[in-house]
Amino acid sequence: MAEGNATQSAQRIEQQVEDLLASELPDVDLRDVGVGGRSGAGVLRVVIDHPVRVDHELCGQVTRVLSGAGLLDRYSVEVSSPGPEPPLRITRHFTEAIGGRVKLSVNPDLVPDSAKSVSGTLVEATDESLTVASDSGVVVVPRDAVRQARLVKGGSGE
Repeated sequence: MAEGNATQSAQRIEQQVEDLLASELPDVDLRDVGVGGRSGAGVLRVVIDHPVRVDHELCGQVTRVLSGAGLLDRYSVEVSSPGPEPPLRITRHFTEAIGGRVKLSVNPDLVPDSAKSVSGTLVEATDESLTVASDSGVVVVPRDAVRQARLVKGGSGE
């Protein structure tokens, strides 16, 4: 039950951050949100992207938006750029990555062969599933099975 509550809490925080950025900084692309650390000393990690660039000034703006919503009262906050292997979170991120190499961390109960991860070339992305051409063949992964996903180095979908 504790894991379910943690998942719901993480989803609420992700939605809150997404709503705040959409309202206050609409050009900022939220790539990932995560809460880590020990209970009572949580760290809110926010990964952002921007059409021009992510710099210290933009990270500061995001931090101020989060602070204005009271999130700095509950968490230490780390805001960063996506780096060379950006997280993939929403359908748009996945469709932009089609043709690129991806690594998916998945729920093994929901994918073929009970795999914990799937890597390969992303060939299709919908709201319901991702199709990956891996070394062992084509794998269709339900979106609700994906725990984390990222575009891997040398795997640009552009």
